[in-house]
Amino acid sequence: MVMKPVPAQTGFSLMELMTALTVLGVLLALAGPGLADFVEESRLSGSSRDFVVDFALARNEAAMRAQRVTVCTSSDGATCANDDWNNGRLVFIDNNGAVGDVDVGDLILSTTPALDPSIETDPDGAADAFFLSFTPTGRLAALGRIEVCSPGHQRRVVNIHRSGAASLDREAVAC
Repeated sequence: MVMKPVPAQTGFSLMELMTALTVLGVLLALAGPGLADFVEESRLSGSSRDFVVDFALARNEAAMRAQRVTVCTSSDGATCANDDWNNGRLVFIDNNGAVGDVDVGDLILSTTPALDPSIETDPDGAADAFFLSFTPTGRLAALGRIEVCSPGHQRRVVNIHRSGAASLDREAVAC
């Protein structure tokens, strides 16, 4: 009977494994802060774009349906709460009762959840009222502006023009 040769052992030695883990640890230590900054920057960009999307939806629905459509702050996703743009938003057809309040018969078109706690907003102009109401032609009565910030990042500014169009600007000013 012929004996087959025993194959050589394959795998890593303890020294090779320790070297690989050390290199991996150094790479993760260098990449970690950059990755956290990237995630926060993405969160800030996404949150500010969501404002533009909500205002565009409201403007388009107002013009398409020829009815008043309102965007308001909301912490529960069902009623307007005149408190803070950070707490979430509602987009709804506002054709009954008081302007800026969800009344019986008003149709909620969209809800947006609260922003991440690290993101802050600062409204100005018409946005100070914590609701913006688009006329049946898709226009606003006054200009609005919402600054969206996260400490250590460049400020985003959502401008809502009287025409109803919303635009997003990135200012070279850190929050």
